[in-house]
Amino acid sequence: MKRAHVVFLTFFCWVATGALVSAEVRSAKVAGEFYPEERVELLDLVTELLKRQPEPAITAKPRILIVPHASYLYSGLIAANGFRQLEGYHYDGVVVVGFTHQTLFKGSSVDTREAYETPLGTVPVDLEAAAVLQTYPGISHLEEAHESAEHSLEVELPFLQVALQHPRIVPVLMGSVTLDDAKRLADGLAGLARLGDYLFVFSTDLSHYHSYNQAQKIDDDTINAILLETPQATQRLFTGGQIEACGRGPILTSLILAAKLGYLKRELLYYANSGDTAGDPRRVVGYAAIGMFERSRSTIETLSPAAGAALVAAARGARWHTPAKQGPPVSGLLERYPELSRPSGIFVTLRKHGQLRGCIGRLQTSESLAKSVPTVALDAALRDSRFEPVTANELGELEVEVSVLTSPKRIANASEIVSGRDGVILELQGHSGVFLPQVWEETGWTRHEFLRELASQKAGLPPDAWESATLSTFQDQVFTERR
Repeated sequence: MKRAHVVFLTFFCWVATGALVSAEVRSAKVAGEFYPEERVELLDLVTELLKRQPEPAITAKPRILIVPHASYLYSGLIAANGFRQLEGYHYDGVVVVGFTHQTLFKGSSVDTREAYETPLGTVPVDLEAAAVLQTYPGISHLEEAHESAEHSLEVELPFLQVALQHPRIVPVLMGSVTLDDAKRLADGLAGLARLGDYLFVFSTDLSHYHSYNQAQKIDDDTINAILLETPQATQRLFTGGQIEACGRGPILTSLILAAKLGYLKRELLYYANSGDTAGDPRRVVGYAAIGMFERSRSTIETLSPAAGAALVAAARGARWHTPAKQGPPVSGLLERYPELSRPSGIFVTLRKHGQLRGCIGRLQTSESLAKSVPTVALDAALRDSRFEPVTANELGELEVEVSVLTSPKRIANASEIVSGRDGVILELQGHSGVFLPQVWEETGWTRHEFLRELASQKAGLPPDAWESATLSTFQDQVFTERR
C-alpha cells in the first residue's frame, strides 16, 4: 500500500485517572516484511487463513491466547487457528502482550498512543485501560520500545481486526524475562480483568534454528510445560535450558494470569514448525497456538471469608486461649457461622518465620469444621513427628493457615492432575502420602518431581512408585491470618 504523506498533530490529553497519554497514531512498522503491505492482499490472506481452520472444538469463550508472531508465510496458519476461536465473541478490549527482541528494559511498557495503524485501518487503543495498568508497579510507558520496529505485537493486529471486526487494544511490551516482572504484569492484567471483559493475547514463537526432529522434541517439552506446569516450574525449565521460546516473559505472564483468574485448564490448538509451512527443515522455528477458555461455574461449596477467618482464629486459640487477650471463646466464635457445621477435610499449617513448624490434617471426617479445627490445630502443634512440640512461648512467632478440602476423587491417570490447583493423595501397598495444593507454589516442582517426592518423602516408597500407585486429587480453600 502506497501511503500518502500525512502529518499527525501530536498532543496530549488526560484520562480519568490523570495519566498522561499521547494521541498520535503508531504507523505500521513491519508491513511488507512480516505481512502484506497492500490492504486487499492482506485482507484476503488473513480471511483465507481463518477460513482454512476447522470449526472450534471448544465452545467456551476464549480468555487467554498464546500465538506466534513470525512472518505470516511461516506462522500465519498456526496463529489463525488461535484467532479462529474468537469469531462470534465480543470483548471490551484486547490486551496484546509482546516483547522486545533487541531493546531490553526492566518491567513492562504499555503504549499510550491513540491508535495503531495497519494496512486494514487503525485500531483504537483503550486509553483508560492503559492508564489503569500504569498504576501498577513495574508497568510504565517507554516511548522508544513502542516506536521501534518491534514486530511481536504488531503482527497480531490484522488477525484481531478480521476476527473481532472492531477491537480496542491495550498494547504491552515486556522488556525482561524475570519471573518477578511477569508477576507484576500479571497483577496489573488481573486488576484490569476485574474492571471489564478483556481478552489477553500473548505473543511468542518456540524453539529457533534446530533441525526438524530436534525442534519437535524441544517444542513438545515446551508445550507440555505450558499446558501442565506451574509458572515457577516453567521458569526453572527455561533457566535450565530444557525448554525454549523467544517470548519467555509473555509465556510466564500468561501462566501466572491464568492461575489468578482460575483458567488452569489449557488447550493446545495447533502446532507446526517452519519446516511444515515454508522453511528449510534443516533449520526450523517452532510455533504453537494455545488457548485458555471460560470455565464453567464451580459447583464446589466454598466458605465465606468471615467463616474462614473464624476457623483461623479458632486454630490459633485452640491451645493458648486467654479470654482477656483474644476475645470470645472459640466455640462461641464458630457458632456464629452455620456453614461451619458441615463436615469437611481440613489441614492446619503452622509456620515460624516462613519455615514449616507443623502441618497435620484430616482428608475426610464426619465431624463438622467447627468441631474438628481445634483438634487438628493441636495435632499440628504437638503431634507432627517431624518437629518438636510447639511451646507457648512460640505462639507470637507462628503464622497459622487453615485449608478446607473438597472430597478426594480418584483419577485414572496422573495426566488428570492440574498443577497448582490439585492436592494429591497417593496410596500403594498400605503406604500413603498427601501433598496439599500449596506445595506446587512453595517448591516450584514440576509434575514429575511433585509425584516422585510424594512417593518418597510422604509415603516412604521408591520415587517411581507413583507410576503404579492409586492417585486421588482434591482442591482446597486456604485461609491465613492477617498479621
